[in-house]
Amino acid sequence: MENEIQTAPETQTEVANCDASNTTKCLNCGTEFEGKYCPECGQKADTSRFTMKFISQNLLTAILSNDGGVWFTLKNLFTRPSAMVVEILNGKRKRYFSPFPMLFFALTVYILLFTFTGSRQSIQELESLSVEDTETAKSDTTVISSDLERKESVKEEITNRVSWYLGTAIKFYNNHYTAVFMLTLPILLLATRAWYGKSNRKRYYQAEYLVAIVYAMVMVVLFRCLVSLVYLFSERASDVINNFLMVVIVAAFTACFQKMLGFSIAKTAWRSLLAIVLYYIILGALLLCVFLILIFFVFFVVKRQQG
Repeated sequence: MENEIQTAPETQTEVANCDASNTTKCLNCGTEFEGKYCPECGQKADTSRFTMKFISQNLLTAILSNDGGVWFTLKNLFTRPSAMVVEILNGKRKRYFSPFPMLFFALTVYILLFTFTGSRQSIQELESLSVEDTETAKSDTTVISSDLERKESVKEEITNRVSWYLGTAIKFYNNHYTAVFMLTLPILLLATRAWYGKSNRKRYYQAEYLVAIVYAMVMVVLFRCLVSLVYLFSERASDVINNFLMVVIVAAFTACFQKMLGFSIAKTAWRSLLAIVLYYIILGALLLCVFLILIFFVFFVVKRQQG
């Protein structure tokens, strides 16, 4: 019986036996070419096997490179954000990290920081709220069983439960407003298109507005990262910085949209402020509808428990 010897795969670059000795066959699309990159799909000619060195080099390149790297994009985002957005919309995109991957990168950093800073306080607050709610429910049950005035007891229990839900929602927003912004991007898109002018609505697609919004949100998320870092040293200082949230949001939208819209800085800031106010009005209206539904739901549950 013959022994079959399996050899480890060699470098994932096949050199074709053609007339030119430097001709390479692309392992991605099969095109034969000369040079460092495939003209059809853009893959590198010297695609190596995956090793720890290869992975670490690619990770560092993705972060530090001036050709689509995170650091290069961040540097431009804070030094020339409006010009960067215009260049991306005009097709100069290779040098920059794409908006949504950039946002996910910023969110990852934020989540890691928040895990070791603000989350502990949030969990403790929510646990204390749940304990208070449980104790309130128990006391209300005792009152209901001993008191004949059931209407007042039902009203008090509904008030307590609704207050707890409302308090929990407010605390969640205060600690996770970046997540709320991510979930309500369509509302932000609607608000910005409403206030940034009819001519710009015709000039730019909705998706192009979304690119500028996402980069502005990256700046807001990084602001939240700063708040989390400050919280490590001073809770009071982080609360003070966090009070400038509205200013930071307006500044981020102004910085990313100014050249794209062709407005002055003052006009862009004013329109951005109106857009953010409209965003909160729409969000507040939606939350009010949810709140009213919650009240009816709690009322129904309590009445059913009362028999």
